[in-house]
Amino acid sequence: MSSEIVEMISFFQRGSVEKISFYKVTTPFAEQLKSDPSFDNLQLTGHSLGGGLAMISSAQSEIPSVALSGPNAILSGRSFQPKVFPDHLNRYTLNILPDRDLVPRFDDRADNIQKIRCKAPDYDFAGCHSCSRSFCEIVYTCGNQNRPAVCDCVFVYGYDPPVADDANEKRSFAQVCKDSGYVQKK
Repeated sequence: MSSEIVEMISFFQRGSVEKISFYKVTTPFAEQLKSDPSFDNLQLTGHSLGGGLAMISSAQSEIPSVALSGPNAILSGRSFQPKVFPDHLNRYTLNILPDRDLVPRFDDRADNIQKIRCKAPDYDFAGCHSCSRSFCEIVYTCGNQNRPAVCDCVFVYGYDPPVADDANEKRSFAQVCKDSGYVQKK
């Protein structure tokens, strides 16, 4: 029933909606790249509105996508041209959902989601929608595969500083960040 209501509303709002239908640009672009033989492993990604666009274009073009805090499209998908059906969203999309982030709560979500925690204070209304905070959570939880730790994760978002793998490293994490040119934000 709710999908029929969405279709009816979109019918009456079609003129207004057409002006802001960004997926009408991203989907043909993705399909063009998909048909180019120089790309053999194409994936779409985005954060927030960009994540929602990645999921819509992904479902329409059958290209895998990963969204971070993207609004969902199970119900609204029927208002798009071409329509986006749940089976395509379930097959081609993954949406990463930080705790307490409101944006990915729009619309019903597809099956493939990954919930992550958010260390933002409860009073920080938009803190869990931060892509850099979410990046820090993913790096902290999954590891950095021997890549340098991100200084902001420690100094801005309150994650524990990493422990040096090299026993000969005598500098503190703060000193390593400073030596790399990092300027601590106030």
